[in-house]
This record gives sequence, C-alpha cells and structure tokens, in this order.
Amino acid sequence: MCSYFLTNYLPFLITGETGSGKTTQVPQYFYEASIGRQGIIGITQPRRVAAISLATRVSEERKTELGKLVGFTVRFEDVTSEETKLKFLTDGMLLREAIGDPLLRKYSVIILDEAHERTVHTDVLFGVVKMAQKKRKELGKLPLKIIIMSATMDVDLFSEYFNGAPVLYLEGRQHPIQVFYTKQSQSDYLQAALVTVFQIHQEAPPSHDILVFLTGQEEIEAMTKTCRDIAKHLPDACPQMTVMPLYASLPHSQQLRVFQNAPRDHRKVILSTNIAETSITITGIKYVVDTGMVKAKKYNPDSGLEVLAVQKISKAQAWQRTGRAGREDSGICYRLFTEDEFEKLEKMTVPEIQRCNLASVMLQLLVLRVPNILTFDFMSKPSPDSIRAAIDQLDLLGAIERKDNQIVLTPLGRKMAAFPLEPRFSKTILLSPKFHCTEEILTIVALLSVDSVLHNPPAKRDEVQAARKKFISSEGDHITLLNIYRAFKNLGKNKKRQETKLISSCLVVIVFNWFSSRNGVVKISLMVEI
Repeated sequence: MCSYFLTNYLPFLITGETGSGKTTQVPQYFYEASIGRQGIIGITQPRRVAAISLATRVSEERKTELGKLVGFTVRFEDVTSEETKLKFLTDGMLLREAIGDPLLRKYSVIILDEAHERTVHTDVLFGVVKMAQKKRKELGKLPLKIIIMSATMDVDLFSEYFNGAPVLYLEGRQHPIQVFYTKQSQSDYLQAALVTVFQIHQEAPPSHDILVFLTGQEEIEAMTKTCRDIAKHLPDACPQMTVMPLYASLPHSQQLRVFQNAPRDHRKVILSTNIAETSITITGIKYVVDTGMVKAKKYNPDSGLEVLAVQKISKAQAWQRTGRAGREDSGICYRLFTEDEFEKLEKMTVPEIQRCNLASVMLQLLVLRVPNILTFDFMSKPSPDSIRAAIDQLDLLGAIERKDNQIVLTPLGRKMAAFPLEPRFSKTILLSPKFHCTEEILTIVALLSVDSVLHNPPAKRDEVQAARKKFISSEGDHITLLNIYRAFKNLGKNKKRQETKLISSCLVVIVFNWFSSRNGVVKISLMVEI
C-alpha cells in the first residue's frame, strides 16, 4: 500500500470492519514509511470528541506528549505545535483552513475518515481536496496524497468519484459480536430500551458496560433520571449503576467521563446520541442497545424551514453502532427492531448535503474561488431547488451579485464568510453596530447557535410555565431569549437561584474572541459552555 502511494497521484480508498484499527494505525504506517514527512498528515473526523480521543490514543501509542508529534484541532481548541506531523481535526476545521489556503499547502497527506457519514463538511471537502490535488500537480508543487476511509462506505460510488481510485479491503475483526433482534415490532423504543438495560443489568457481571443509542439530549436526560431512580430500588444483589449521558452539546470535560472506568462493582451505562457511532472506543463496553432511531436534519427549500426530525437509521449506521461492542472483547448488540425491519432499512444514509440549507455551503465555495458553484463537483448532487433557494437567500442578504450570468461574492459576503455561522446570523451581526445593538445581537445569535437553554422537567411543568411567563416578550422569542440571558447575568446580584433553576438547566457563558485575519476581516467565535 505504502509503495503504491509513494508513486501514484490517485486517491486511495480503505474499507474494513469497525475495530480493525484503520483510524489509529494507518496514519502511523504512513508516518513510519516517511510518507508525509515533508508536511502534515491530517486525519479528519466528523465529531470533536472522536478527534480528541483518537489524538490522545495515538500519542500514547507513539509514547509522545499530546501536542508534539501528535495533536488535534477542534473548534475553540488547538493542541498542536510546529513539531506536529499527525494532526486529528474535525472536517469543519479543515474546511475553514481551506478557505484561507485552498491548496492546503501545509498538508502532504489528507485522510478523510468515516466518509460514510456524508456530513455537509465532508462532502464539500471531497471536492476541495480533489481540486487541491489537481492544482498542486499542475503547479508542480508537493503532491497531495488523499485517503478515504470508512467501514461501511459505498466503495463503487467513491471510487468512481475519485477517478477510479483503488480500494483496499481490511478483512476481519479482533473480537466476535452477536446480534439479536426483537421478535415483534416495538411501538415505544424508549420503553424497550429501558427494559433491555435493566434485564442486562440484573444478569450480566458488573464489569460489562452498556452503550444505548438514543436520538437527542431531551431523551437522554429523561432516561438518565429514570435509570438512576430505578437503580435506587433494585435488590441488594444487583451491582451499582453509573449512568452517563453523551451528546454533542455536553461540555468536553463531561464527554470525556465516558472513557473513564467506573468504580469497582459499578456498571457504566452510557446513553448517547450517534456521537458515539463512529471512531471512538469506550473501554468496557460489552453490550450495545440500538433503538434504530436517529435525529436528522430535513430541509424544505419551498418553505425555507430546516427541522430536526426523528427517523429510522440506515443499515450502514446499524452496523457502525454494532461495532461499538466487541472493540476490546467479544460483544453483544441488541437491536430493538425485527430482522424484517432491518432488511427494509436504506442501505446508506442520505447525504446531509441533500437534506439541509445550502446557503452556508454556497458562500464557502465562493470564498474558495470555485469557478462555478452551480457546477461544483459534488459526489451527490443536491437538488436544483435547494441550490436555487440557497443562491436566492445569499442574493437577498447582499452576499452575492449576479454579473454576466456569473455569481460574484460581494465585500459584505466576504466578511459574512469569515464567521463560522449561518449567513443570516453573520449579516445580522455585521449590521448590529449601525443600530447600536451589537451586544444584544451577539447574545441572541449565541443562544440561537446552540441547543435550547430551556429545560422542561415533566414533573414541574406548571412551575416551569409560571416561571417562564416572567421572561416572555410580546416582541418575539428572540427578546425572550435576551431576557433569560440577562436574568442569568444578574443572578449573582439578586440571588434568585431557585427561579433560574426552573428555567434553565445550563449556565450559558458567552466568550467573544476577536481577532484579525490576514486580509483584515474581523472574525468572531462564539463559545457556549453548558
């Protein structure tokens, strides 16, 4: 593989079972073979928790301090140095780097991992790295080597997109996994998951931990409380249960708790969204409980509305979830749906680029100086209606101009692209000084850029509604959010802690990091810590 890679410009596809060591070992193989010594070997991940945990694991294997030879870059955190040669980063961060340097000059190898997930950033990166590789070859610069990796990708589609790139299959896994289905279809997957968890808990040894896949934060928080309440009333012979939530908006420090071993005679039960679906290895996981559901984006270009809807997973996602068991020992996966239902699932997940608002994507492509964004080389072409709606939205916001059948980025559009936000939020922030409301707009945009800060405990519904009435504004939800933030900000002064506990389950701290880019455009990053 390495000898081929040294002499060939074509990308390389690697597919193999989960747990085969693709993500941690392949980058090291290339480094040891002196491939990439002239630049950085960049390994992208769809999620920050995977990028951080993988960088930590590889640095331990290399017996080096994290941030030296091996490092990572995620939003708000850069643990790299001039010595870094193996760099794990989220696909969004690499795309931001490509905006500043479309040729990705600092990289000699780009590994796009978990390609099957087909996030918006990943799909755009496919076209960006393909274009960068071609231009670097034409300019006679250091070749850019590209590797695409996944356990469940459609290899024919990927190989065709990358000009007939060869495929390497890594067969076999270290540990076997048994898969069990339900006999009957489950009408309530949450109840079925709860029953399954406690059946396992009462029968399995305490050292065997459980990973449960749910759809979102609210479900996870509700089930976390239910599991903890039930665990208090179990017979003395049952081991103790340590329940840990895992979802994207959870603070990084709390996300890392799932990788720590539970106390002795305690079983670790992790309730997670699909954030734990790929790349990461959680020590001690013996059982996986797969509800077969996921929360995914859906966009309607006619109405302009983008919603998160609960829907069935694909077969590829099901196998990725199954692979979370058996990483360190033999494992068992309980699928809370019948085998017939599994066979009816879609083979692959519908790419996010085909089910989301494309305004931000089109703006990024313009900044990357793509000759014609309407004919950009997407692996899976979005619908014409979605592209047209995105162009119309950018035109309405003043980010683009139409000249001689060409779409041109305006100076305002260039400033908007410097923000890691939706274009409509960027435009609002840029206009706020004119109306002397910058602080208020920054606060509202920050609150709109994260999961809802409102908490609705079912047992205290009346109290919640009564407390929330004090903050509701007749001028709309945005002013209501501003009132809530101001109440939190004044919390230390008025000492009304009981009132705030009913309204919000999280502390929202907004940190504004202002810095100037090379072209003089002022950028802002919004950090929300829960």
